Amino acid sequence: MFLHHTMTDSEILRSCEGCTSSHLRLVVDRLRVRVDDLREINRMVNSALVSHDLEEIRDALREIIDESKPEGN
Repeated sequence: MFLHHTMTDSEILRSCEGCTSSHLRLVVDRLRVRVDDLREINRMVNSALVSHDLEEIRDALREIIDESKPEGN
């Protein structure tokens, strides 16, 4: 049994590669999507930080808000 609560997202994904448990595969697939979303949010934040255009910063912030909304809302 892995101590997933003490592991990073990347460690969890690596530890679950090749897993045959359908429940754990579902958890890993959702975590992979979450990690991808966080990478995209990170990209948008970095882009906004280097921008000197207020409209670009606002657009990036709106994208981050949309990207970070919980599923189903």
